Amino acid sequence: MNVAFDRWIPVVTTSGNPEKASLAEVFTQGNAYADLAVRPHERVALMRLFLCIAHAALDGPRNYPEWRDVPKQLAEKVYMYLTKWDGKGSFELFHPDKPWLQVAALRGVEKGNGNAGQTSPVALLDFELATGNRTTLFDHSGSMTVRMIDPGRIALNLLTFQNFSSGGGSPVAQWDKTKTMQVGNPDAPCLSQSMAHCLLRGRNLKETIHLNLPTYERIGMLYLGYSYNKKEKKDLFAKVDLGRPVWECFPGTPEDSEAIVNATRTYMGRLVPVSRWVRLIENTDQMYCCNGFKYDTYRDGFPAEPTSSVRLIKRRDKKGIETEERKIVGIGPGRAIWRELSALMAKRSAEGLGGPLAMDNAPNDMAYDFHVCAMIRDQASMDIAIDSVFHIRPALQNNLGAYSDEVARSERIYYRLRRAVGTYRSTIDNDWVPRVKRSQPRDQSKLKDRLAQTASLFYWTTVEKNLPLLMDHIEAIGTDNAIPTRAAWRKMIFAAACDAYRTACGQESPRQRHAFAKGWQVLTSKREEPEQEMNENNEEDV
Repeated sequence: MNVAFDRWIPVVTTSGNPEKASLAEVFTQGNAYADLAVRPHERVALMRLFLCIAHAALDGPRNYPEWRDVPKQLAEKVYMYLTKWDGKGSFELFHPDKPWLQVAALRGVEKGNGNAGQTSPVALLDFELATGNRTTLFDHSGSMTVRMIDPGRIALNLLTFQNFSSGGGSPVAQWDKTKTMQVGNPDAPCLSQSMAHCLLRGRNLKETIHLNLPTYERIGMLYLGYSYNKKEKKDLFAKVDLGRPVWECFPGTPEDSEAIVNATRTYMGRLVPVSRWVRLIENTDQMYCCNGFKYDTYRDGFPAEPTSSVRLIKRRDKKGIETEERKIVGIGPGRAIWRELSALMAKRSAEGLGGPLAMDNAPNDMAYDFHVCAMIRDQASMDIAIDSVFHIRPALQNNLGAYSDEVARSERIYYRLRRAVGTYRSTIDNDWVPRVKRSQPRDQSKLKDRLAQTASLFYWTTVEKNLPLLMDHIEAIGTDNAIPTRAAWRKMIFAAACDAYRTACGQESPRQRHAFAKGWQVLTSKREEPEQEMNENNEEDV
């Protein structure tokens, strides 16, 4: 299986037909493919591979003029690059000495009887197949003695696994004298904090790659490690080398420090990571697999991934002291992506805050598609794959601040709704507040979430059904219709909160009517509420 010239990448043509394409065809015939036909995490992994190859083949683009010329040069230079490195055996999936993204010398830990070490099923690379403790809801072949998987599918699964595999427990294997641990394995770089990966989508695959390709100049300015010096009370920024693709200098041993630094601590080396050591066993459904190289994340002071976003979060402790914290924009099941759009679309600043590096390439005078992908984790397992596309019009690009303000207003009303429901409950149930205080701190927000669940679902469902009102206002900014459209949007979100409160809080008995009135006072208060502390799910910690 040759990753460069064999067909293994699912695509859809401009005429709507599903096909498979090779890496070379993606670049040389990109105009013929409308888009990839893959799952969200696979899309992110493939786009990182495309960007890595494009950078390596072009040795750039170094600046904006070179970026403008990319469409003229990309196909020819990528074909030459793939041919050159394929001649060195860098793109063979089952190469005996340098298999693609694998450790050729990896072996299982030998047992006392002299037999070969334990292997793992290749199905482990696909997050949606029933393997080990994974569900069989959509896959009933997990009990098969042998389950052969097409080599092209294995290549896609391996690439995605290296980007998104979760930490926790892992099989044990050995490379030279280095034996891996079964527990304590870190996440692959693209999964950390359930981060949102943002991509620009063009009219075809060639244009999509071009739009998402940052220049070396911008990478040097914006791809910076961040830390805070508490002693001197100042922000510290550290530049990161561009590096080389991992297949150009794959570590020869577990102690090959120069190659490991390139793979784990450079921009280009990390685009196609080797977060797990894997060796596929050809013509079988088995492999050796274990924890691989450690990839520092934003929490460790390393730059945020090129497709992710960073924002400032204000927190207030129990003493009322407010602090600011930088945080990757994550996606959760309880928070729709449209509420995060202003943070995701902001251009990344020299201080490392803002959206993906590719936002510098976003057209300002025409509409484009903004693609958000994420894999939500549940402890040490993948949980939900998120895939959303927003059609961004110039009016939204030019009025992103106004959009952010109106989203913030809808959230402030939501927080007031939560407090109103909490007031209702504490009035009819004298044990509610003590019960919350008796709970562990990490469980308190879960209790409050369950209490407000009915009201929350009603409120946000109503608001999302009426999002065209918000977009009408954004389109009307700068015209005489701006104030009426804003009033219609704000009237709607307040009415949605009132209806949600009536739905969640009954009025059957005198005690309930008394509690309802107290909660209603909280909900309809005209006083502007201050910014509240957020919990890990980006919800108010009330």
